[in-house]
Amino acid sequence: MDSILVFQASPDINLTPITDRLWQAKIPHRVVLNDGSQDLWVARIEDAEQVKIWVQQWQAGELSAKPEKEETPWQVNAQQKAIIFSRFPITVLMMATLWLIFLAQQVGMVSHLDWLMDPALWSGEKLDLDSFWQNDIVRWWSPALIHLSLMHIVMNSFWWWVLAKEIEISDGHFALVLLTLVLALIAGYAQYLAVGPYFAGLSGVTYGLMGWVWGRQYRYRGSPMPRYQLPSWLFPFMMVAMVIMIMFDGVFGGLNIGHESHVAGAVFGALIAIVWPINSSALQATSAQDNEE
Repeated sequence: MDSILVFQASPDINLTPITDRLWQAKIPHRVVLNDGSQDLWVARIEDAEQVKIWVQQWQAGELSAKPEKEETPWQVNAQQKAIIFSRFPITVLMMATLWLIFLAQQVGMVSHLDWLMDPALWSGEKLDLDSFWQNDIVRWWSPALIHLSLMHIVMNSFWWWVLAKEIEISDGHFALVLLTLVLALIAGYAQYLAVGPYFAGLSGVTYGLMGWVWGRQYRYRGSPMPRYQLPSWLFPFMMVAMVIMIMFDGVFGGLNIGHESHVAGAVFGALIAIVWPINSSALQATSAQDNEE
């Protein structure tokens, strides 16, 4: 999380009116005393423009107590949204791609069979280790982009949005792209070994991202500031829920859920996170920032 300097004042100026407003608005901030000045920092870039407006109003003597409902200018709202989305463009692009493909399916522009693995290459036997790799390379990943029902894409979109943006902000754009490609390949291959060419959906990837977040939280557990704004119990809870669903499906059947891709994605996501080196410089920077405060 990158802080931004929005205002500097001499040491004799009382900044309480503006800091009170920031506390009321629940905007994370801090005032740092430097040689000859007070520096007002806000934690989120998207809050900066609104804070600058309040500072100008305060300097002009126009900053009143916070009304019950305060309207933010639409220009500020638009700028805040643009800044927020610019922090995780890969997440937004993938979300848009999933829904565009799904809508194209609904109007007949895309046939989901054209995106799945080629059934002519499959031997018809489970644990067919070789025929997966005989498909065109694009088909190693394309099934992850296809969803077979509205509920299917809604659930996967929800988890993608929750997990991917946290990873993209904390670990970067390249890390999210690489993780997505690796997890889609691993989860897809596991599902192919179990059921053959007819499988689709991003859920193996989302379980993998969940495993990655849990693994990185474990690796960074000594950090003074959490890297992900997600509870550490989320992954264990979802693993328990997955086991219950596997048992239920084993007894009653008919759920048509890709358990194999879920398990493979979750396991490999967590393993990759644990063996991937931690960013020691990020830990040192966070610790230094915490000491300053």
